[in-house]
Amino acid sequence: MTDLTTPVAPAADAEADRALTAAFRTHPAVLDADVLGPVRPVFGQALGAPDRTACLLPDPEAAALLHRAAALEAAGRLGRLSWHEPADDLLVAGVSRTETDFLYREIFTDNAYLRHGITLPDRAVVLDVGANIGMFTLRAALASPGARIVAVEPVAELAAAVALNAELYGLDVTVLNCALGSVTGQSDFTYYPGNSVMSGRFAHPDDDVEVLRRYLVTGEEATQGPQLGRLAADRMTAEARRCEVSTLTRVIAEQRLERIDLLKIDVEKAEAEVLAGIDDASWSRIDRIAMEVHDLDGRLKELVSLLRDRGFEVSHDQDPRLVLTPCHNVYAYAPHRPARQLPPAPSNTAGRPGGPTLRVLERELRDLAARNAPGLAVPGRFAVVADLDEARRTAPAGDGGSPQLPSGPGTAVLAEIWTDIFGPGTVRPDANFFALGGNSLTAVRLLAQLEDRLGEDVLAPDTVFTADNFAEIAAALEAGLPPEESAGTPGGAPHPDRPGAR
Repeated sequence: MTDLTTPVAPAADAEADRALTAAFRTHPAVLDADVLGPVRPVFGQALGAPDRTACLLPDPEAAALLHRAAALEAAGRLGRLSWHEPADDLLVAGVSRTETDFLYREIFTDNAYLRHGITLPDRAVVLDVGANIGMFTLRAALASPGARIVAVEPVAELAAAVALNAELYGLDVTVLNCALGSVTGQSDFTYYPGNSVMSGRFAHPDDDVEVLRRYLVTGEEATQGPQLGRLAADRMTAEARRCEVSTLTRVIAEQRLERIDLLKIDVEKAEAEVLAGIDDASWSRIDRIAMEVHDLDGRLKELVSLLRDRGFEVSHDQDPRLVLTPCHNVYAYAPHRPARQLPPAPSNTAGRPGGPTLRVLERELRDLAARNAPGLAVPGRFAVVADLDEARRTAPAGDGGSPQLPSGPGTAVLAEIWTDIFGPGTVRPDANFFALGGNSLTAVRLLAQLEDRLGEDVLAPDTVFTADNFAEIAAALEAGLPPEESAGTPGGAPHPDRPGAR
């Protein structure tokens, strides 16, 4: 049985805190620092003494990225968004960690839109249609110094993320909060808050749940148990909205785009509508196209033919993880158009902040503490702050800010399964499922083992994605148990009258 009472590390005393603070202040990216009580971090992971927080004031030059992010959050610009670090060298605002990681893998790791001859010159003009949080906008800006990007996104909170990420990195981005189609007007729009990448004008929840389920079953260690279906259904809870609709021809005219180096389209079954909104004059301005196509009723063949008739060289492929879905990627370029003659962009793009992300800075500070203050309990949290004095004033005393671990058989069972999945020492009240390496398939495994031990429907599948930490998942689990089990079925074993009891 996993011991839930043993602390991860002893609380640091005042003298130890001063020694650690002095060590942290020697790092060039840290303008000032203090070790305080539990302060909820802007972003980061708790590893170490859970009752202490290293509050870091980033240096505006050596840690310009973190400094700007802290200032934006202090100004209230994040709203309902949160900061995420999908890689050591990237910090973005997004709606959820899982979607941010998915978009990073698709756009940066897999390079989904810049292949099959699709490249970007310096100072490229890019239309990012279906921008979501702006991950491809960032990718294009990094690939093309001095790029001008017009990002089109109909979901207001996602469009806000694009704008915030563009401001964070000092990019030349115009954000249009609308959809694109064959004609201007208004349209119904289905938004999936738990899986925003599948939102769209032509969404169909039942079909979309099946697409998500098929995507999940192609992953490593995938399972097709009932938990997978319920997890997919929970992620696809829909919200009905309305959105403004413009056309590409109108956007090109209003934005005065003489040439479009790349038109990227990812609009969830609306791609034919978007292309239908391009007139002959606008077609002649487009050099390259990269888009996702949903091959429904022969659409892939139809759109490939359309692009070839317009003079493009066309190729297409399919992500191996999407072989059970209708999703394909199409790449097109106009081979005979003369290249634009532009001066090279400056090597050091103005306004783009440098310095480490928090995950990199945290690793370096832990190493620094191990060398300069050996034997001391390193704080469990590292928080970037815009005002260190304010952090000192608001830091709670003792462990008042630490999440509380509920007691009960459900928590004990969860702890055993959690340890089996993530390893010893990972059961902490503030341990984050995804920070430990969890993903959708890991969530299915966790749910399957919980239901095997405690019965069906003891935990809503979406809880794994929406809860901040182990303590919140445990609390939801305890609340879902019948009173007799919450009162203490011995050893965390399933109640004999519950489904799943052996």
